Amino acid sequence: MDKRESTRTRRQFLQQMATGVGIAAVGSALPAFADHHSHPTAQSLTYLDPNTYVKNMDVIAHILPGEDRGGKMQFMSIGSRRYLLQQGDVIDISDLRKPQMFNKGGFEGSQLQVAYNRKLKKWILMTGGQAPITDSTPEAPMGKYDDPHLADRWRNFKGLRGVRFYDASDPAKIVKLSEFSTGATGSGTHRNYYDGGQYAYLDTAPDDTFVHQPSYFRPLVNGNMIVDVSDPVNPKEVSMWWVPGSRKGEEAEYEKWIWSKYVPPKVVADQTPFAGLHGPVYVPKKIEDGGTRGYGAWGCFGLIIHDLTDPKNQKKIGGFEPPPQYGAGGIAFHTIWCGMLERGFVIANGETTNSDCNQIFLPIWVIDIRDETRPVPVAQFPQPIPPADAPYRDFCFKRGRFGAHNPPHSKAPGKIAGGFIPYAYFDAGLRCYDIGNPYRPEEVAYFIPPQGGDLAKFGTGDRTVSNVLVEWDRKVIYAAADTGIYVLSCPNLGKPVLDPLPVTEWSLPKLNDGAV
Repeated sequence: MDKRESTRTRRQFLQQMATGVGIAAVGSALPAFADHHSHPTAQSLTYLDPNTYVKNMDVIAHILPGEDRGGKMQFMSIGSRRYLLQQGDVIDISDLRKPQMFNKGGFEGSQLQVAYNRKLKKWILMTGGQAPITDSTPEAPMGKYDDPHLADRWRNFKGLRGVRFYDASDPAKIVKLSEFSTGATGSGTHRNYYDGGQYAYLDTAPDDTFVHQPSYFRPLVNGNMIVDVSDPVNPKEVSMWWVPGSRKGEEAEYEKWIWSKYVPPKVVADQTPFAGLHGPVYVPKKIEDGGTRGYGAWGCFGLIIHDLTDPKNQKKIGGFEPPPQYGAGGIAFHTIWCGMLERGFVIANGETTNSDCNQIFLPIWVIDIRDETRPVPVAQFPQPIPPADAPYRDFCFKRGRFGAHNPPHSKAPGKIAGGFIPYAYFDAGLRCYDIGNPYRPEEVAYFIPPQGGDLAKFGTGDRTVSNVLVEWDRKVIYAAADTGIYVLSCPNLGKPVLDPLPVTEWSLPKLNDGAV
């Protein structure tokens, strides 16, 4: 790529950002509502689309067809055997001609993380436990603002607010080691990160002082808690970092937030943003191996780069906060993908929380972080367009949420292909992109499965594809959908390997070292 072209493209993009030209938005920037209820228009479908649409991809297998399997996924391996962990289950994916359930209900908890701990010579599994949130209900579209009593479920919750640790070395018999509470009056944990090393990174609010959350569907503002898990039987808190202004008693800092002005009844309720860590903070290189950086998605505060040189004293180095029109609806920054760090970029996406395009479209951002103190956006991914034979001309008219949700997790077998990335894209299915030129991402393939759920049943039918994982060495993609897990291939990734294959390399330095 010609350097002059790169510079020009970057400058042009920044000029567009400054003037508002070229900023993609679906529907009105000021929708009438902002909740999980349906808000169809005259052009919207009156049913959930039962069709499958495929471009430049092949379906290798369909695991647990008809089940809602949209949850987070993780890999582990023993010899030539490979396992997919999800929603309490262990699935043997060694032979992709016949993937099979291996251990049904083998563990408890969602938002899982699994990695090999070389010192302990064990596969350690961590799962999250969260108190109820204050989300939309059929009677209270705006959650806690329509019904303050929804917060009672959070306050009175008696379950685990924190994480569980398991020994998963024998995936047929997973053994719980401990439960760690992040705080008896806090949020518990939502999305976390663990790499098999000394530390885990938890997305949490440890107590009920973290109250400055504008979003209707959360009571608290989460931050980043580092926990020492060198002994997973006895985890210990190391430090906690949050955006100043998050807590009661920090009103002076809170008033500096642009978002403090967006809390009902100051303006219309549909402009309430999501504040704080949606998480997790990803740490691509273990601290004990010399890693010093963490990359977090902090909702309306955008990307924050953390200095973790001293885990007891987390610091902010820099960040990119998106323009207000993006932060004022949904979760502006939901996930950070670190697969392009060697090239000086990260990719960030938001999460659309409303159905039927009832909020501004949240783009996928390419961010130049070569100057860590001043990350700069240089591109947005193209907005998906429906197939020509679909019964709608815009995904806004297909029922459900339209927007990116997750990229593939950074922990995976094989070396990440830096010029290719798939995204779980809710009702637009799975979208695949060529990012060889980070200034001009291009869509190269997609897979849209049938929509699961029922329009008449509140809270279903709006998240067709929620998560994605990639086996980079076997060149296989897993799409977690509300109609099962789809195993896919794409020519842009390469020819898939279907046979059992020992993992000889993992995607991050020293990840799962010593595993056999």
